[in-house]
Amino acid sequence: MLTKEDFLKNTEDCWQFSVDVAWDQNRRHPELSRGTCLRERSFLHTLLGTNQAPVFEEAVRLADSVAEKSEMDQLLPQIMEWMEKKYPPPESHPEFEPGRCFRYALNAQHYCYMHIYNAKRPESFLKFPEYVAENLRYIMDKSEKDDGCDTLYTATWMTCLPAFLRFFPEEWKENRTMTAAGEFGPTMGWQGQFIDRFGLLNHAVARRFLQTGVLPFARKETHCSFTAVRRHLDALGL
Repeated sequence: MLTKEDFLKNTEDCWQFSVDVAWDQNRRHPELSRGTCLRERSFLHTLLGTNQAPVFEEAVRLADSVAEKSEMDQLLPQIMEWMEKKYPPPESHPEFEPGRCFRYALNAQHYCYMHIYNAKRPESFLKFPEYVAENLRYIMDKSEKDDGCDTLYTATWMTCLPAFLRFFPEEWKENRTMTAAGEFGPTMGWQGQFIDRFGLLNHAVARRFLQTGVLPFARKETHCSFTAVRRHLDALGL
């Protein structure tokens, strides 16, 4: 478990990254205000865990009114107060079954919409092939039995990650397209790549994004049949 000191230090790092991103995205996209960038393109939603926190809206308003980026620091005590109430972070995700890295919902096409969580922290769940395969089979079997699904779907930055793609067939890779939601957004589907296996800000990825203005891994959606996934896992010996 993270110490409180490390948790709060990470909070400061994530807040600074959020502000830096808002200013950088506004510079690259002047048609978007700094407040809009902080709301829709920064790490702030992910840090706070919600866009409903009073300090979130206050930060958005302040970003559009200050002359200097450093003036945003006046909100840091409120950010810290909000986050301190979240310590210690939960050991598991409340929306996932204990020990599971995948859960599913139904999308508009009645596909099994796979959601992802690193239940092996501080290791990467992708380092455990048999575990990944078992979790994939579990949500396919369950959604097939309970909801009549026959197609697996997801929308995440991980669809561009080779270590993740190895578990899926060519059909899955060929069906990848950019999501209608766009190239950048405020939730984990885009921003999970900024979090390392310890649950802290991934500084290397954050620096790369600030240097380029482009997410290292694009959020893409894709889908394929359960049959193709199962056949591929069988071929991998999983």
